[in-house]
Amino acid sequence: MVAYWKLRYAFRRYAPEKQKVLLNQTIDGLKRLRAHIAAAMPIRTAGQTLLLGTWNIRNFDDNRFGNGPRLDETFFYLAEVISAFDIIAVQEICEDLAPFERLMETVGPEHDYIITDVTIGDAGNRERLGFIYNRNKVHFTGVAGELVLPFDKQISDVTKKRQFARTPFSCSFQSAWFKFNFATVHIYFGEDGLTTPEFKRRVAEIDSVADFVAKRAREDKTTAHILVGDFNIDAFDAPTFDALAKHGFEVFKNKEGSNSTQTKFYDQISFMPEAGQVSLANAESGKAHGVLNVFHDVFRPEDFGIHRDAVIETLDRKIRVANDEIARLQKTVDTPGANAEKVEKARKKIAAQQETIAELNSLKADEPRLGEFYEKEWRTYQISDHFPLFVELNIDFAAGYLDKLKNGDTIIS
Repeated sequence: MVAYWKLRYAFRRYAPEKQKVLLNQTIDGLKRLRAHIAAAMPIRTAGQTLLLGTWNIRNFDDNRFGNGPRLDETFFYLAEVISAFDIIAVQEICEDLAPFERLMETVGPEHDYIITDVTIGDAGNRERLGFIYNRNKVHFTGVAGELVLPFDKQISDVTKKRQFARTPFSCSFQSAWFKFNFATVHIYFGEDGLTTPEFKRRVAEIDSVADFVAKRAREDKTTAHILVGDFNIDAFDAPTFDALAKHGFEVFKNKEGSNSTQTKFYDQISFMPEAGQVSLANAESGKAHGVLNVFHDVFRPEDFGIHRDAVIETLDRKIRVANDEIARLQKTVDTPGANAEKVEKARKKIAAQQETIAELNSLKADEPRLGEFYEKEWRTYQISDHFPLFVELNIDFAAGYLDKLKNGDTIIS
């Protein structure tokens, strides 16, 4: 259960009247979110089903792009969503773990996590992958590892052999009768376009991780193998999806996209069917799997007025950063005897920063554009530019086991 008691102290840095406004605002958002989760997602059970998910929580939470940091209330909304799952894979957790630890404290003591170290290299963005799970329902069975390709299986981009941009992560878990190997990815994106080298690398990464996990699944028939994450798959008829499907993975196909405009199918939950252990629970309910659009409940378009001051603060911070950069560059320009080439580069950068400041001030003064910025950009750094995917699986195999015993299939002679 979410640590709602923290709401009493969450806004104490503000004046009393502001505290009251923020508290009520957050409570209203949580109530809408709770009602939406109850209506859209399956009801969790004690031992019959497993509610499993995946979520790319955008750039959580180093504010490298200057659109944050996340508000105090945001941590409660994120915690509400995470606590709705028995186990959820998460991507884009950043190097500084303090915000993540704060989030976990808000999710509550019933939940635990396993998370990787940061991925080194420009393409990896120093991100982490991990799993958050409810210890009352799921337990980690002791095996964890990053998926590293053998040299002869590494991804080729003609000039060199590569590992994954962000190393996939895999752990073993059990819930009731259900033993499963849970792997998560954040596939390289690069540039769009079916013929670009970056797109080909994206397809190659999906192909490599699917091949890797599929081989493990064929060697281990006793454990279910589930592969989830941000695959950067545009659509189900795209080469990126084909790279996943050709290795035998079945996908819980959602009708709605998982990006913030729900036009792309970047995120996927897939499994290897050989073990015969992965099956939808309550498929007839119509909500055994799907996408949870969090913006139906919090940071809605109609909430722009509530968050307008925070949006303006974000733009003001960007302006201050640009002014600080101009001041730093101006020192090079003003240094007697400075290298002429360096001075010219500094002047060009100053001009670029001045254009940025002018654009930000123009945005602040244009209310319709400001509202558009809030919807398309700012709020995605509060919640995410991805929505969580969920699936409900059967985990009670007692009836089948008892039938085998009755038929004498497991009699020891």
